[in-house]
Formats: sequence, C-alpha cells, structure tokens
Amino acid sequence: MLGLLAFAGLLIAGFAFMAVMGLVFMVFRIVFWAIFLPFKLLFLPIRLLFLPFRLLAKLMWLPIGLVGGVLSLAAGATILPILLTVGLAVAAFAAIAALVALVVPLIPFVLFALMLWAIFRRRPATA
Repeated sequence: MLGLLAFAGLLIAGFAFMAVMGLVFMVFRIVFWAIFLPFKLLFLPIRLLFLPFRLLAKLMWLPIGLVGGVLSLAAGATILPILLTVGLAVAAFAAIAALVALVVPLIPFVLFALMLWAIFRRRPATA
C-alpha cells in the first residue's frame, strides 16, 4: 500500500513538472510568435501570390497520398490476423503463468495436508 502511495506521489509530481514545462514552452511560443510576426506580415503578399501553386501542389500530391493510404490499409489488414493470433498466444501463456504463479506457493500446504491425511485417516477394521 505504501508503494502505491509513493507511486501516486511520483505521478502527481510528474504531472506538476510537465505543467510547469508546458507553461515555460507556452511563454517561449508567445515570444517567438511576437518576434516573427512582423516577418510573417512582411512576406504575406508573397505567400498569397504563391497560394495557387501551393494548392496545385497539394492537389498533385492527393493521388499519391490516397495510394499510400490504400497500401497502408492493405498492409494493416494483412498483418491484423497475425497480430491477433500472437496476442491470443501471449494472453494464453500469461494466463497459464498466472495460474502456475498462484498454485506453486500452495504446494507446501498441499503436502502438509496430505501428510496429515496419511497420519490421521481411518483405516477399515481388519478381521
């Protein structure tokens, strides 16, 4: 129980540290945005001039992206049964390991019970 409380304390400390780091990086982002805003505004007409070419380039990449997505989908569909089979095998092995881990510590008690049964059992009367 104490270990769980220590883990919870470490988890909360980690969240607090990441919140502080997020705040620091947010300040950096705001500073860099304020520094580079004049340059963005200065080059805005050039960006607007090249906007049709950028849109055309994105449209040219659309078929390539769709083909890549279809190939990724096909690869995922072929790998999925293998992953499910391996996952099922790992889950079965883990269940067997958990069962053995629960039964092995009981062996001394079972042996002690068998020893007591051998000593105190009632034998039928012999004539």
